[in-house]
Amino acid sequence: MMRELDGLVRGRLVVELSGASGSGPARRVTVVTAPAGCGKTTLLAHHAASFPGPVAWLRLEPGDAALPALARRLRTALAPLLPDPGEDTGAPADEDAVALVDAAREIPPGSLLVVDDLHLLYGTAAEEHIERLLSAAPVQAVLASRRMPGINLHRHELGPVNLIGQDALRFRTWEVERLFRDVYAEPLLPEDAAVLTRRAGGWAAGLHMFHLSTSGRSQVERRAAVRALDGRLPQSQAYLARTVLADLPEGARDFLVRTCVFTVLTAERCDLLLGTDDARHHLHRLAALQAFTLSPDHGRTYRYHEALRAHLEIELVEDLGEQGAREWHGRAAALLEAEGAYADAAQAYARAADWPAVRRLIPRTGLGEGPPKAGVPGSPETGSREAGDLWHDVLPAWLVAEEPLLLLAQGRHLFSRGRVDQAVDVLRQAEQRARHPSTLAACRRHRALAAMWSPGAAVGGTHPHWTAELRAATQANPGEVTCTRPVAVLAARLLSGDVAAARRLAATADPDALDLDGLALRLVRGALAAAGGDPGAAADLERLADDAERARLPWLSRMARAAPALGGAEPDRKEARRIAEECERDLDPWGALLAASVWCLADLLWGRPDQEGADEVVRLALPLGAGVFAAWARAVRAVLPGTGAEEARKADARARAAGVPAARALATAARRVHASRPPHVPEAARARVRGQADAGDMPEEGGLVVRCFGGFAVEVGGDALDLSAVRPKARTVLRLLAVNAGRPVHRDVLLAALWPESDPAAATRGLHVALSALRTSLAAHRLARVVARRGEAYLLDAPCDVAEFRRALRGPRTAPALEGLLAMYGGDLLPEDGAAEWVVHERDVLRTQAAECASELATLRLAAGRPDAAVLAAVRCLEIDEWHDPAWRTLIAAYERLGDVMAAARARRRYSAMLDDLEVPAL
Repeated sequence: MMRELDGLVRGRLVVELSGASGSGPARRVTVVTAPAGCGKTTLLAHHAASFPGPVAWLRLEPGDAALPALARRLRTALAPLLPDPGEDTGAPADEDAVALVDAAREIPPGSLLVVDDLHLLYGTAAEEHIERLLSAAPVQAVLASRRMPGINLHRHELGPVNLIGQDALRFRTWEVERLFRDVYAEPLLPEDAAVLTRRAGGWAAGLHMFHLSTSGRSQVERRAAVRALDGRLPQSQAYLARTVLADLPEGARDFLVRTCVFTVLTAERCDLLLGTDDARHHLHRLAALQAFTLSPDHGRTYRYHEALRAHLEIELVEDLGEQGAREWHGRAAALLEAEGAYADAAQAYARAADWPAVRRLIPRTGLGEGPPKAGVPGSPETGSREAGDLWHDVLPAWLVAEEPLLLLAQGRHLFSRGRVDQAVDVLRQAEQRARHPSTLAACRRHRALAAMWSPGAAVGGTHPHWTAELRAATQANPGEVTCTRPVAVLAARLLSGDVAAARRLAATADPDALDLDGLALRLVRGALAAAGGDPGAAADLERLADDAERARLPWLSRMARAAPALGGAEPDRKEARRIAEECERDLDPWGALLAASVWCLADLLWGRPDQEGADEVVRLALPLGAGVFAAWARAVRAVLPGTGAEEARKADARARAAGVPAARALATAARRVHASRPPHVPEAARARVRGQADAGDMPEEGGLVVRCFGGFAVEVGGDALDLSAVRPKARTVLRLLAVNAGRPVHRDVLLAALWPESDPAAATRGLHVALSALRTSLAAHRLARVVARRGEAYLLDAPCDVAEFRRALRGPRTAPALEGLLAMYGGDLLPEDGAAEWVVHERDVLRTQAAECASELATLRLAAGRPDAAVLAAVRCLEIDEWHDPAWRTLIAAYERLGDVMAAARARRRYSAMLDDLEVPAL
């Protein structure tokens, strides 16, 4: 019986299971081998669901090791495929099995046989029967097992066999993000997904158990849970003990526990540590049993899965005690140091809490050595995995903060994530702490490379690194790039709009390349194939995303995930948009810009041009000084329906200034189209009815103002717009966004504020309806763009008195500045919203701030010898807040300074009455 569908559909693995190796004929037999909990059965179910022909599914049980039981269950499972399934005749098992094999020869081609849990038959006659059946039946077969089956996979009848192991089943970072977002509906931040992936080793069962243990908790609580992961999750420990350790041969458990102190295991290391000579036998047996033990180089070195290793370290402490476990780690560290494996040794000393030894070895780990492999955000600047991960999970934060080489590694890691500003800050700290000349030089070099990509960085032509020229090409004149580095040449051709040249260069890509240049060429080739409608492009790009993650190029992995949008499918387009939002949340501005550019281009290519996409590219490009991206986006916007001649003229000027002739040609074509349109009144009137008034109706920059103090209004050119036709709920959404103008408001905040009693689905529908109505109403005034979406949040992108007031509060507190603040404060915030919970607190805060400004101004004016001005300011303060004690005192003092005895006496009586109301004794 086939398993019910659940879990994340993993396209790269479903393609592998189809038996295609990327080119050439399909492979008839695929074997999936991995330990328990790696997602084998879920993967098989997804493959079976997508298979175009009939499917037979057999999930084996322990009793099936007996041939009669297997024959009966096989006949039942194969019934959908057999022309004449026949019946159980009661014949001897051998005869019945032979008859079934003969019958299987008649199965029509194009069928699928899935056999799950084949390890239950290992070494039995029943397993041999499966082999004979596969040799006879003309079906595509997928076998899943916890160990390599005993079947002769080299039989001629089977043809080339496709093998998928536990490393292929390991969840990649982006798959973990999708799993928690799309399947569990509890999204993780990109950084948290990366940490969880690393600490769980991409183990499907571990990820699921983490979800179960944190389901329903807040994002803050789940982030803390990710950071606290150390292998002590009770469900995980019980699962590993039951499904892995319990079935191991005698002595294997002790070997695992004692050798888990090594990150990379060799027979020689283990024998020296244990004082034995049979470690090679143990390691080979563990790998053969698929006991979470991998050998990437055919038996020379081994690694334990991260989830198993974390569990074993806990068992080591239980066996030896805390002090004994530290001493054991120290013993392993000494062996590694003597061998010259300094990075591994430093990690082992860290687990032994021997911090002097860690400090002693840090300069010998290779951190900061060697020329940079690249200098673009997201490039692999962390060196080897051992050196780069040294500080991730093992070293305490205080040690990282004190050691310049560790700070250097952290800065390079941040740069690899695209977090340019954070990388520059950390690398500057490393530079300040560096004392050794070579370390200081490395810190300066990497900081200079990172700083080039900071927003607003001034890039000159004297920097020796090739990325300086590439960075300059994002600002202007990409056609003038002269360096020969393939990735730079490719980027320059694309920025220039020379797609033909980019295509020729990408065609030279090695399909197995794993370096930056080769992966970039593969990315562009895959993107162009997707844009051309190649159905195999999506699978190629997903394999590329996996290769890029292995190569420690997270930015390129993200772009490979975004590029399928160029194929035009709506889910892929949404994914590109999500990736842009994900990058922005992850403080990766260049990644966000690249993904948004893909999203914008996809809309243009497939006839669904959307001004929002072009506006998003402009918004992201301008702070980065990426004038070429902005020029292209403006040129795209100029050709969209509803834009006018002035928009096209500005796009032409920007493209000319950026030195992008191809973008200018696009804008020039738009200008010609607009110039050919007769400006007669009837057409203009019809356009207005459609909500597409010409460019002359577009509010000039600075003419749009949103006011919230003293009452809500949207003004254009000094005239208030009539919003009475807008639905009440939509107007409330607009006012809530206006209170937070310039700041994204998360969807959950809007739902909680405006639909507190509704169920989530109904509230979400209500929000979408309100936003749609709001945008439709604003579009009639050419203002639809002022309400923008930012991931799961919404933003009012328009000048607003509240936002200006908040900004001015952060400025100097001089008398003129305070007068300006009071001029902005036109009264209580949104009085028409009464006691609505979402506005009351903010109204009180702003009222208090305005009153404080007036009180400060009164004090300054009195100190400056201007009691008349002090009176006006104090009165203004008391109009805002009649209970403001300092303002009363300043008012009385100002009247006395003016010699107005009667006014001073009246102020004292009113002040005394105020104190009586508060039941506060007068001083």
